[in-house]
Amino acid sequence: MSHNITTAPRNGLGTAGFVLGLVGLVFSFIPLIGVVAWPLVIIGLVLSLVGIARARKTAASKGLAIAGTVLSAIGLLVCIAWVGAVGKAVDEAQRNELKPVASGQSPAAGQHTVVFELTTDQAVNVQYGDLADQRTLVADPTQEWRQEFSFGGGSHHLMLSATPVDNSDLTSTITCSITVDGETVAKQSNPLGVWCNADVRK
Repeated sequence: MSHNITTAPRNGLGTAGFVLGLVGLVFSFIPLIGVVAWPLVIIGLVLSLVGIARARKTAASKGLAIAGTVLSAIGLLVCIAWVGAVGKAVDEAQRNELKPVASGQSPAAGQHTVVFELTTDQAVNVQYGDLADQRTLVADPTQEWRQEFSFGGGSHHLMLSATPVDNSDLTSTITCSITVDGETVAKQSNPLGVWCNADVRK
């Protein structure tokens, strides 16, 4: 008495889709490296779907193809979520960046204002801005030097310093101040040089 043992045809595309989907899903959770997951999950999803279609026609096993479809789809959703999160972080960073306000213009709605001011009657070396974004210049003798900026929010370490170009002149007083939304958060006067700084969180 003989028995004929039949085995289902192999589903190579479904298996390949499962492997790519699994590897892509693992990579999709890793920051930076997750960019590699994009082609893996997309190709894995395509191969898995083709594997399912072929299994219906040839009676091949479709278990791995279905699993590959699920894994690839989850990996793709994770990749899309990462893009959304990174995009939101970039937009937030740009909104919170300290930006100069043109003379005669007002900050955009919802923006906070920062005013850097110096009073001196001698030429001074000036450094000002956020800790991560400093600007430098030489200011001519003037009764008032003023720069206005705006920012959306976040934490900022504001700095304004001035030192005399001619260190032999100790008779003139230099005064610096930093104002945020109309409130003076730092002020200093000294003939040798001034340094105003303030930590602001909005």
